[in-house]
Amino acid sequence: MPDIKIALVYFSATEVTYNYVKIIRDGLLNRGCAVQEFNVTTYSSRQSRPAFDDFNGIIFGSPVFSDFAPGVINEWLPTLEGKGRKCAMFFTYGGRTTGYAHFHTKMLLEQAGFNVLFSAEFLGRHSFNIGGWRILPERPNAQDIVVAQEYAALADERFSQEATPILRLQKPFGYNQVIASVAHNRKTTERSWINPVRMAGECSMCRNCETNCPTRAFDADTGLSDPGACIGCMHCVYMCPDNAITVDNMKEVYGAFLSNWHLTEEMMNAKQSRIITEPWQAAS
Repeated sequence: MPDIKIALVYFSATEVTYNYVKIIRDGLLNRGCAVQEFNVTTYSSRQSRPAFDDFNGIIFGSPVFSDFAPGVINEWLPTLEGKGRKCAMFFTYGGRTTGYAHFHTKMLLEQAGFNVLFSAEFLGRHSFNIGGWRILPERPNAQDIVVAQEYAALADERFSQEATPILRLQKPFGYNQVIASVAHNRKTTERSWINPVRMAGECSMCRNCETNCPTRAFDADTGLSDPGACIGCMHCVYMCPDNAITVDNMKEVYGAFLSNWHLTEEMMNAKQSRIITEPWQAAS
């Protein structure tokens, strides 16, 4: 049997999603699959459309920002041409839940002409940990890695088969109201109140913060990010080679987050990664 060729398409601002991409990629390679990665984190990377004609299956991976995949991904996916190709999804999160991400992204992929076979959710550190939060700093753990490896095996199996079942998802409670609210307010679902800035000190002016920003929100000359465009992904903070970009201390916001959602760090640590292959509704 010829090698199965699989595309790994991902958005990863803080390397959490990419850590899982690597586990899945290595699992596929070990099973004899051919793999090609498409990193669509930066604005420029989404200005062209990958050609999937030669692939047996496509895997789409992204973090969850406030119950959805990043808005820039939700805007980009409908521009692709699925042409009936098989695909799968996975989401990484360090917050309370994956929210509406599975259902909403599946709907967008189907509108683009893809057939979604299965999905998964994996735990990872919260991007706000860099501002003082303490959510899942040690994830992925051994269980997460095992599930990601099982996901790779499932991708090899399902993308190799002629006929495979399509993933069915129940519409999450409150989905219609949230979508209507977003459309009415003409806002993305990300957190625009986070505003990374460059502090005084060493800066080599490599301009990576500006050229690699997913929304072109960061200005390397002024050292400021546009609060109207910034999605709080922390890509500029994590990637700065000089550690010159920072955000405000968010410890007080962290306490409010846990309190508002009736969460504890112990409850977060108890969450487990999982693969979704059958009718399913988002967990609270």
